[in-house]
Amino acid sequence: MKKKILLSGFALMMCISQADAQSHKSELATHTGVYLEPKVIVTMGETISHGDSTLDGDTGYGIGFDLGYSFTEYFALEIDGTYVEADVTETLITGEQETDKASFYTYGVNSVFTYPVTEHFIVLGKVGYGYEHEDLGDLGIKGSENGVNWAAGIEYSFNPHLEMSFEYEAADIRSAHGDSLQFGLIYKF
Repeated sequence: MKKKILLSGFALMMCISQADAQSHKSELATHTGVYLEPKVIVTMGETISHGDSTLDGDTGYGIGFDLGYSFTEYFALEIDGTYVEADVTETLITGEQETDKASFYTYGVNSVFTYPVTEHFIVLGKVGYGYEHEDLGDLGIKGSENGVNWAAGIEYSFNPHLEMSFEYEAADIRSAHGDSLQFGLIYKF
């Protein structure tokens, strides 16, 4: 299901870019230099196996940031970090269940590819490498994983120094955290 959502997003971005390809140059999107993007994050949770038990992550909420440098209107590099809390239910092989608040910390490095579709709209894709540390509270589960992450999204430019963004992010890290939706404001210095 999540792969279908991601593929649908890419297909929508391609349709938008083809529909308005002749006016892709955007005076608002040609900024190069440093940018900062504070974010609000909603995670979708995921059910995973953990030894003889199952962990089921609920929807989680958190904050994050991207700090990057745009080399051109099409390419940037960035570092990111997030903090999310969500309830996670552990189901033992005996059927017993216990739920507790979990904390997920992530950080990583991304390559960002952007394409200005209109004067105000920009489509983006990201690929990078990230680390996640999880602390599942009283469930007594702590750990760290790392792996490849990717994202697709759109940005809306208000002016040359302020944009709003929406991203769908996934990773090959197996965690009760799950994929995420991220809403941010980009400040271009």
